[in-house]
Amino acid sequence: MIFNFVCVCLLGAAALRWGATPERICAATLFTVTVADPAYHFLIGHGAIYRSVDIGHLVMDVVVAAIFVAVALRANRVYPLWLAAFQLVSVLSHFAREVTDFFPMRAYGFMSFGPYYFILLILAGSIALHARRSRYVGPYRSWRRSSNLSRGVIRRSQPTG
Repeated sequence: MIFNFVCVCLLGAAALRWGATPERICAATLFTVTVADPAYHFLIGHGAIYRSVDIGHLVMDVVVAAIFVAVALRANRVYPLWLAAFQLVSVLSHFAREVTDFFPMRAYGFMSFGPYYFILLILAGSIALHARRSRYVGPYRSWRRSSNLSRGVIRRSQPTG
């Protein structure tokens, strides 16, 4: 718990210092979910549920996945796709737990909480790579432009023959 909070605070500070808007959105999302998790457990009065689907964690995981997918679709970066993919593993763990009673509790725990640590590592590496690229290349767009190909397309002339 304290380790997670310290890591997320360091990532948030790094995103504010060296990151652009996509890095800041992803770091803020991780910070929010890291703070919301113990608050959720405090409000409901018990720890994580492994014998059945933890609805609170399912809701948090779906919201985080939606944010990561939205960033991945618009950001001029590749790493949000990785964040979204790992977060979707967490979301799918809840459905796997619901489908079968034979799904081991430990596997449910690893599938629902394990991707969080990969997400931390990916975001840390992404902030470092963004800072390095900005240093060598200079500022570059954080968001993709419209995918409308009808504007600015150079038409080829018909082949003569």
